[in-house]
Amino acid sequence: MRPVNRVPNATVFKKYEDAKQDLVNCLGMYCSYCERRIPTLLAVEHIQPKALPQYAHLETAWENFLLGCTNCNSAKSKKPVKLDKVLIPDRDNTFAAFVYDEFGQVDVAPGMSPALTKAAKDTIDLVALNRDSLDDWDETQLYSALERVGQRIQALTQCWEALADYEAGETTPRAVAREAAGCGFFSLWMWAFEKHPKVRKEFIKVFTGTAVDCFDAATKPVSPRPVNGLGNGSKI
Repeated sequence: MRPVNRVPNATVFKKYEDAKQDLVNCLGMYCSYCERRIPTLLAVEHIQPKALPQYAHLETAWENFLLGCTNCNSAKSKKPVKLDKVLIPDRDNTFAAFVYDEFGQVDVAPGMSPALTKAAKDTIDLVALNRDSLDDWDETQLYSALERVGQRIQALTQCWEALADYEAGETTPRAVAREAAGCGFFSLWMWAFEKHPKVRKEFIKVFTGTAVDCFDAATKPVSPRPVNGLGNGSKI
């Protein structure tokens, strides 16, 4: 899961929807959770659900916004988020917490403490990253859920093909990065090019809003994430 930097924004939004363009400019056209590139139907995502009375005051608050696809939004729904118990990409180095397999499944990175392992698992469950259905999803959402996993697998295929081309000297780091940005799934590209920091540096640069301080000069994840002033952050 790509760690992001939602830069400060002093705009007073009358409606939360008004923040969408600023968020896209800041974070790119990617779901902040599943990392898909969503050229249409990308929504302003409330970290704490606006539907709950205790968070009504955060409905138009910039610090409560990310971007979300239909499925991640629907899975989160009205669940209150215990920020000290899950990993959120604007305040934790979520890249360090997850790994991916060839079947498009998201898993917890090995070697973490029991508390962080549970937090990572709870994050996967929070947005149903490995689910292709939920009881309250309609037909459109179910189709999108299948598409979400399918797109992850397709992206992996694209990653491996690009890696083969790069290692054969048939493309450049910048060209691979442009292809990656058009595809989405930042973490998959970073995983595929694990042995090529020059290319990974381009990924970090080209995916708008990536938290550059979450990676060292060799593109290895920095953990815990440097403090950025957000509450309950820097857990990993």
